[in-house]
Amino acid sequence: MLIIVGIFIIVGILEALTPHLSRKSIVFGVSIPEPYVKHPQLLLWKKKYSQIIGALTGLFLLGQISLYFSPIKEDKVVLISFIFLYVMLLLSSGLYMNYHVRTKKLKAQEQWESHIKMVYVTDLSIRQKDETLSPVFFSLPIIMTVALITFTYMNYEAIPDVFATHWNAAGKVDGWTEKSWISVISMPLLLLAIQISFFIMGRGMKSAKIQLSAQAKEASIHRELAHRKYESWYLAAINFSMTILFVVLHYTTVILHDQTAPYFFPLFLVFNVVTLGGLLLLIWKLSKSNERFDEIHTNETAVADDQYWKWGIFYCNKNDPSLLVQKKYGIGWTVNFANKWSYFLIGITLLPILLVIFI
Repeated sequence: MLIIVGIFIIVGILEALTPHLSRKSIVFGVSIPEPYVKHPQLLLWKKKYSQIIGALTGLFLLGQISLYFSPIKEDKVVLISFIFLYVMLLLSSGLYMNYHVRTKKLKAQEQWESHIKMVYVTDLSIRQKDETLSPVFFSLPIIMTVALITFTYMNYEAIPDVFATHWNAAGKVDGWTEKSWISVISMPLLLLAIQISFFIMGRGMKSAKIQLSAQAKEASIHRELAHRKYESWYLAAINFSMTILFVVLHYTTVILHDQTAPYFFPLFLVFNVVTLGGLLLLIWKLSKSNERFDEIHTNETAVADDQYWKWGIFYCNKNDPSLLVQKKYGIGWTVNFANKWSYFLIGITLLPILLVIFI
């Protein structure tokens, strides 16, 4: 119960804070000319969005807590909990799209771009200050998983014909899988795919384009470096904690034949602390690095790239060699769909999941 409630709280906080975590020159996925970033209507919309999401989170959280005092069976409670979560995310997405459209209309009606000068802002020295983690940090978990797969096949004959693959909330086995050359490595294979995608994302962060402000160049440099640094650290922390979790579970159940997986649940709690706690820490660090635009010195703004974004969510720019770009709304990264390697990144993540489901 505590884990699911914690997820609701973290997701609710993140959704409510999202408009305030984006770059100040981006509001609901729309590029705003820097002299207008503190437009009263934009500030009001961001405040209303946060208030509405906060209220929705409170309602769904009350509904979630009430489930645990109802006579509904435990497995159905978990299912309903995730339905609640998806509905909450769906409503927040709908609210975002509403404000995205309204922001675009306001920008067009007041013709902001016709009143300011567009400039390109670059600084070639920034790359030398980049503190994004080295690919070595993302390579080590991959090596561990490849070694685990090799060790599993070396002990294939000793693996039982049927082994545990799923446990209920009480820690009792409620799912079994027959031994095959694919089933015995399905978990490490899934882990390997995630690790490879993390490796590619780590490299993508380092080579991604750097977006600077015209009015607050130094502040935007600090923001860009901080985003790359702290987000790569967070990614690496999830990578290592998830690797330890999966390796221990696989080794305990498949190799040692221990169906109770005694070390799994404490490690699962640690993984959740790293994931959720690390997310809160990341949000705090990134919020401190954002530009403020307290003073507007000129009538200039950095060139916008709205034409390459669909709904402020999907990025497609053939002229940009970057595989990853920072999201236009909230924190994190998204792929450049005009880069052919983006489909490899998506495929390498989805393929093992499909294998686990259908094989």
